[in-house]
Amino acid sequence: MDKVFLEIVLPVALVAILGGIVGRWRGIPVAPVSALVFYLFTPSLVFHSMQTTQVSADLSFKIIGVMLATFAAMYVVSLLWSTIVRHEAPMRAAFALGATTPNSGNMGLPVAMLAFGAAGLDIAVMNFVVGAIVSNSLGIAIASMAGGSARQALIAPFRFPVLYAAIAGVAVNVLDITLPITLDAPITSLAAAAVPVMLAVLGLQLQHAVGRDHLLDTFSVNIFRLLVSPVVAWFTCTALGLDGVPRATLTVLAAMPTAVIATIIATEFRAVPAFVTRVVVTSTLLSMLTLTVLIYVVQRAG
Repeated sequence: MDKVFLEIVLPVALVAILGGIVGRWRGIPVAPVSALVFYLFTPSLVFHSMQTTQVSADLSFKIIGVMLATFAAMYVVSLLWSTIVRHEAPMRAAFALGATTPNSGNMGLPVAMLAFGAAGLDIAVMNFVVGAIVSNSLGIAIASMAGGSARQALIAPFRFPVLYAAIAGVAVNVLDITLPITLDAPITSLAAAAVPVMLAVLGLQLQHAVGRDHLLDTFSVNIFRLLVSPVVAWFTCTALGLDGVPRATLTVLAAMPTAVIATIIATEFRAVPAFVTRVVVTSTLLSMLTLTVLIYVVQRAG
């Protein structure tokens, strides 16, 4: 527990806190920084990850299946909840973003490595790439419905670069293309900077994370994100014939707290970013307990 906190959680928290301190000191607005992440850093990270992944095609398809099944289940649950409590469109989009967007990057990757070694890390990298594509396609579609029509939501993902970055990365990988250093160096640099900049965005949003509004919604989305999602992932893995390290890793990754990218997407589409940020913060804090218990359970379940 001490090692997880000191080597994973505390460094992440410090970057976000420093981002918040500098942002308040210099009066830095969050929107321009989130736009840089959205249009530049994240596409570079997705392209670089797809370009270098070594996971087999069979396992890759199963990872995609688990991710899509978990996403669909969380989206259905969030819609049911929003219908019950009668959310307006922006809040409905915000709640769905909180429920369907796990932090499979800056938390998922180191946790997978620590808990399951190199094999877990390989699975986590592919899971992260799939998750980034889902978040920046289906997640964008959800966020677009905060203030637009269903048709606009469906076409919105195709107006942004992440999908095209993923396709290009796969093509480079499959065709075994070696990029010239003139292209590879800046892409690699941007990819390496993506997670820290995401955390800085979280820090810039921290001042909006306090408050007592939407307490029931905050509690509910954390239950869905941290407890229901890994149950769905476990049974989906079993149905697809996955066990051992792959099942354990994907289950733990499904239990990650809400990712910073959800705040960035919510900010871009005005889907109640203050609520989404609060969910990111609270789910990250609560996940220290839930992930510790879950990792203990899945490691012994085999």
